[in-house]
Amino acid sequence: MSRRPRYPALTAVLVLAASASHATDWEVDLDARMVSTDGRKSIVDGGLGTLRFDQGQSGLRLGRLRFALSQPLGDVWSVRVDASDWGDHDRNPVDLTEAYLQYRPYPFDGFRLRVKAGAFHAPISMENRAAGWESPYTLSYSAINTWLGEELRTIGVEGQLDWLGTRLGHGFDLAGTVGLYGWNDPAGSIIAARGFSFDDRQTTLFGRVGAVGSGPLRAMELFHEIDGHAGYYAGVEARYLDRIVLRALHYDNRADSAEFDSVRQLFAWNTRFNSAGLRAESGTGWTFIAQYLDGETYIEPDENYLEWPFRARYALLSRQLGEHRLSVRFDSFAVQSSLPNGAGVQHGHAWTAAYVFEPGPHWRFTLEWLRVDSSSANRALEFGEPTFARETQLQLAVRYALGPLAR
Repeated sequence: MSRRPRYPALTAVLVLAASASHATDWEVDLDARMVSTDGRKSIVDGGLGTLRFDQGQSGLRLGRLRFALSQPLGDVWSVRVDASDWGDHDRNPVDLTEAYLQYRPYPFDGFRLRVKAGAFHAPISMENRAAGWESPYTLSYSAINTWLGEELRTIGVEGQLDWLGTRLGHGFDLAGTVGLYGWNDPAGSIIAARGFSFDDRQTTLFGRVGAVGSGPLRAMELFHEIDGHAGYYAGVEARYLDRIVLRALHYDNRADSAEFDSVRQLFAWNTRFNSAGLRAESGTGWTFIAQYLDGETYIEPDENYLEWPFRARYALLSRQLGEHRLSVRFDSFAVQSSLPNGAGVQHGHAWTAAYVFEPGPHWRFTLEWLRVDSSSANRALEFGEPTFARETQLQLAVRYALGPLAR
């Protein structure tokens, strides 16, 4: 008997890509890093550090090796595939972060429709707006967007309808978005086990998070369907003269928190949250971004209700000066716990400062300093360490991009 495809929508996307006949756009990026850090053991090694690299990983590192492909399928259809190698010995050296089919017909009566099917990031982030779901402002993402890249991926269908008010003589546009998805029931497990962190590694569709063996973050696959319930999100967006963007979204994976996958040893975590954000840009190169996220995740093993409420927020200020960009960001974050011993409780804040130099469409140089002050109950419970840690990371990144899609 043939094996059923794991992600039906994703399989359909790849079949269509293979049969396409139109011209293909592509991009290959190589991001190399020189790192100096005193961080605790990182998430990929099963630790509770809040940085991508720990103190044993200082030196020359691979930031990301990325391949992207965009294939038109006629005038209104296209397919997009994004694959990466993060240099951390995951199950697959190169794996997909996104792969989807998009339908975008011509505008009609002041409206524009866009439909995606496959695997992709939900429209939540205000800072990760560059190709490959990267931030043009910093190397490390905010606490909110680090978590989104680690635990969440839409594997399903999303529809967005835009009212193009600026084409009708008004000063603003409006949009509404609805997504239906599956294969994301374990989302929330990292928040409970480790809390928030700061890095730019996006979990791949067939990869793992954590380390093989025991510990608070054993290796786990996050993109699985456990209870057979579809999750959803719904959001609205307003744009004023393409200078100010307001966005709000409600997310609920609708997982049955009592369900357990005995084969993979994974619970279905019921995770839901609200997010709101603002991005404002001036004509003189200034950008201001603020975003807030508030939610909860819970499971019910043996009818015991275990809950971890969480929240995070950040403010970023950036200035573009020709080929140069300077950015600074402040984050605060917290996770609470219903367990008597406080397992999973975390709170802290972080400062990030970055300088980006782009002398042309192929090269980008980034220098980033990041400091995270955090308290985590799990440090004492799991390792007998002090709950408080101050972790600092300095990175110099050199990125080279090649191909028609390269900036």
